[in-house]
Amino acid sequence: MVVLVAGADGRLGGLLVASLIGRGHAVRALVRRRDHAGPLEDIGATPLVGDLRGDVEWAADRCEAAIFAAGARHRAELAAIDGGGAAKLAEAAHRFDLRRFVLCSAVGAGAPELHEGSLREFLAAKHAAERRLKRLHMPWTILRFGRLTDVSGNGRITTTVPPRTPVTLSRDDAALAIVEALDLSHLARRVVHVVDGDRRIAEALDAVEPGPLPPVRNSGLGAGQAQDPPADPEMLLPDASPLDAAVEYEGEGPLPPEIIDNDDPAPGLP
Repeated sequence: MVVLVAGADGRLGGLLVASLIGRGHAVRALVRRRDHAGPLEDIGATPLVGDLRGDVEWAADRCEAAIFAAGARHRAELAAIDGGGAAKLAEAAHRFDLRRFVLCSAVGAGAPELHEGSLREFLAAKHAAERRLKRLHMPWTILRFGRLTDVSGNGRITTTVPPRTPVTLSRDDAALAIVEALDLSHLARRVVHVVDGDRRIAEALDAVEPGPLPPVRNSGLGAGQAQDPPADPEMLLPDASPLDAAVEYEGEGPLPPEIIDNDDPAPGLP
């Protein structure tokens, strides 16, 4: 699969690109500066230079999936990158009809107003990106990570967040969780929390309940029959019997002639 990774030159992005290539994916690595492209090119990725604060729609062309793993380096850029940049990349994925889109978000993004200071601003930007993404009719997945750390991963997570408890997640395990989620169709249109835990990553993500099926609306004949009035007993003859499915023709007179090969169905007519 051809996968576009935004934020490929970040600490999480670099691990993610390596994991994707290790799984056999072709990676297009979106970076802000040309001098960040070398290490990614060395491991087999195709670097693309672009600024998430500007136009990045072109980067999604000819891709099959996209992952937003970028993050602002400065507080003043949170709205433009974590919020606006993620939303723009999602809309580009929707326009080019990509098969999957994964947004890396954070635990707490569902209710940023419960926090204060810079954390509130960070979560508000993630919340804005999530809201924009949820309005798109495409197979997206939102992964809400605990606070990312540089501790070596052990390949184990949980998708349940304990109440009023600080949660963390190794960047190693975050990268592996993204790669696993990319191939799990039942995670489409699902928000999944991913924090340090005791279940293997693949097992924990497999256990996530799929989203509810969309409501089915009657159409065509079914819709018309659903609006039919109930049968009037006075319209039914007391000796009426059900139709016999074995009878091919009922009517007056002889059976109509059967047309064989090129016999003229209307002989004598010009």
